[in-house]
Amino acid sequence: MANGQGIANNSSSGGDDQTHIALGKALLEEIRDFAAVKWPEEACGLLIAAIDTPNRIDRVVFARNVAEDPLTTFEIDPQTLIDAHRTARQNREQVVGCFHSHPNGKALPSPTDRARADENGFLWLIIATEHNRAGDSGLYRIIHQSTADAAEQSELRYFRRCQIVDR
Repeated sequence: MANGQGIANNSSSGGDDQTHIALGKALLEEIRDFAAVKWPEEACGLLIAAIDTPNRIDRVVFARNVAEDPLTTFEIDPQTLIDAHRTARQNREQVVGCFHSHPNGKALPSPTDRARADENGFLWLIIATEHNRAGDSGLYRIIHQSTADAAEQSELRYFRRCQIVDR
């Protein structure tokens, strides 16, 4: 299942609704440009989709990173988060994920990402940045799974790699 970093490899060759996410090239480039400009800090924002097509990202909301140490982590500005949810509801949309950059040049979820990924099914787009340029990117869906062991009730969290398909 996992590759040692809490990422499930998607072994099915067919596209399913959970692992194939439509995101236009132009929108992805806007996110990548934003991340590059914010280097060496982590950039962040939200992924928005229509309620009836949650696996097709229609727009993004760029946010200010208000983390105590934006060089190593991100925290989306709370007012931006509130406003994005309010606007999404009014437009029959939903916040389906977030994006952020990793200034260390790695587009893999970190242990901190996994620990903070509270909403089951939420998408995480990670853009690797290095020296004011965007490199690789990876899109992941957080999965929460209860363990079957009745003696120890716990939850396993891992990221399932998703494939970005052009809209």
